[in-house]
Amino acid sequence: MSLQVKKTDEGAVYDPVFLKILEDIPGGVTVKTDRFPTATKEIKKGALLNDNGDGLYNIIKTVRVTANGVSGATVLAIEPADHLFLVDEFIYLWGITASTITRVSATAIAFGQTLLNTAGSVASGAILYETATIATATALYAANCILRDTIEVRDDEGNLLDNLFAGAVVRGTVDESELPYFVTSQHKTDLTDRIRFA
Repeated sequence: MSLQVKKTDEGAVYDPVFLKILEDIPGGVTVKTDRFPTATKEIKKGALLNDNGDGLYNIIKTVRVTANGVSGATVLAIEPADHLFLVDEFIYLWGITASTITRVSATAIAFGQTLLNTAGSVASGAILYETATIATATALYAANCILRDTIEVRDDEGNLLDNLFAGAVVRGTVDESELPYFVTSQHKTDLTDRIRFA
């Protein structure tokens, strides 16, 4: 009778976000926590991150339109409910330009201009993203990596925590349908040589 060696991996757990992780950043990254709504308690794994060059990483903010904005209206229904946008930030209105956010809720964002484009309104399903100013369509942050684990940004009393260490994936495959926030085509392009969106 010969000796047989059988390898088992009882610790393997299915991860719906990351189908495969090929490389992460050794030691993790430091995520900035000063740009979140007061109701935000955590940032979910799968969020896109930007390295702003000073050792800190910013969360990339996006939402998706769930209903057409009526011509002349200044409010859009959006998702997800736990989006991270704040009043006075700039957001790109697909087909128009950037606009200043004047009011936010879990289901809608209001703007400082009417929502008109060549089709008469912002299209349902359009993904809107943060910009640097009202006069640009360029995303405020390019995507460099993806948050590996969910991180808490507030303590039990609701106090905002300081900049947090977190794991970040730079090479691998993700299930786009499981990502907590929507991804624009430009952000996919930023990561296309390292991250596969399945």
